[in-house]
Amino acid sequence: MTQRPMSRRSLLKNAGITAATAGTAMAVGPSALATKSPYFFTRRQTTGTIRVIMIADPWVDTLTTLGADYEAATGIKVEVESFPYDQTHQREILLGTQQSDSSDVICLDSPWVGEFAEAGIVEDLKPRVDASPDLMWDDFIPSYKAVSDWNGTTVGVPFAPYYVLTHYRKDLLDAEGIAAPANLDEWKTIARTFTNNAKYPGISGVVMNNARGAPVGQAWFEYLFNVGGKPFESAFPGSPDAYSNVTPLINSPEGLMVADLFMEMLQYEPAGALNMAWDERAQAFASGTAALMSEWSARTPLLVDPNRSQIADKFATTTFPALPGLTAVPPLGGWVLGINAYSANKDAAWEFIKWVSTGEPHKKFITLGGPPARLSELADASLVEQFPWFTTIAASAETAYPDCRPRIPESFQVIDTIGNALSEALAGSISTSDALNRANDDVRTLLEQSGYSVS
Repeated sequence: MTQRPMSRRSLLKNAGITAATAGTAMAVGPSALATKSPYFFTRRQTTGTIRVIMIADPWVDTLTTLGADYEAATGIKVEVESFPYDQTHQREILLGTQQSDSSDVICLDSPWVGEFAEAGIVEDLKPRVDASPDLMWDDFIPSYKAVSDWNGTTVGVPFAPYYVLTHYRKDLLDAEGIAAPANLDEWKTIARTFTNNAKYPGISGVVMNNARGAPVGQAWFEYLFNVGGKPFESAFPGSPDAYSNVTPLINSPEGLMVADLFMEMLQYEPAGALNMAWDERAQAFASGTAALMSEWSARTPLLVDPNRSQIADKFATTTFPALPGLTAVPPLGGWVLGINAYSANKDAAWEFIKWVSTGEPHKKFITLGGPPARLSELADASLVEQFPWFTTIAASAETAYPDCRPRIPESFQVIDTIGNALSEALAGSISTSDALNRANDDVRTLLEQSGYSVS
């Protein structure tokens, strides 16, 4: 993987780290953060306790349950703190800038891998992985295991991979004699069919992520490869080095095609569509008011819970749609478990990470609603019977691209920049072409200033 003139670790030491806060990039150094940040960490680590910081995703309670199991087995307590997406990133960055040991295990989203590795916030786990045959490293799903690697280092254990699956109302499609969508054109036709259809009152064709910043910014990347596009000159499936030439192609014809697709699909979405993010999208589909939803597989278990879903026995899944004639590139994401470089409890943190990622503990994690991470789990007949969408996950994993969302240190800012521009276009403030031209210029400036090769 291409190295830049100055590493993120050097930037952290010499000038502070760039942290994204609520969609705004703010350059701050450790001393400034220590005095001004509302999240300044003062708590010190205590023996006999492992502290985990993570996203407030659906499986938080499951990890807490496993923590209780671990304490019962070892006597070591596990404390889990969880926060919304942007706040998780902010707090985890501050562990590094403040050199804090207030958390031991850091749960990282895949686009943050490069940022945390180069800033030295997480320990390189490769020596531990190599010395731990009981972790069964080769059993992790290959397309997501690749996410945990950064320039030859292992940033975290690929504990919770997500794949975006197309969820569809099987009962509605069956009633109309329509098959599951096999490509993007069929997906659009289904959305149109069930919008303002007198036979299906109260049903919208589709629910999507349109909210400002990361929600719609990430969505743009999800669709881009599936219309034949790429975000940077060297970032595409099969590329030997996704970041050797990061000349941005955000305003390419394919990039504009995705933006225009988002505009087109608004007419098939429910009221309030511009404010929908991950939770709102899943809740709308679970309420039975939409025919289609492309959603991360981590939220699929919520849909089969009759206490939280009105369509528990009425939906099915298929792989993410691409344009006819293209091989689909199902969006890939999820979380890796890393060790805080400043933790005073690294060995204990590693033992917990191994335990929770392996064997019966991880199988229990899955049965309680967590995402599968291993090939053996996707092939486990008892799990597939309980969770039939595992078949779709297995198919998605075959052609997923680890860099479908960038993993460079600037990823958070790149995604936010695109998402903020798209949000203005979807609201009608500017045209889609003007939005992407501005985003392309802003991303180009960011990457040039960061020392990348941009032509």
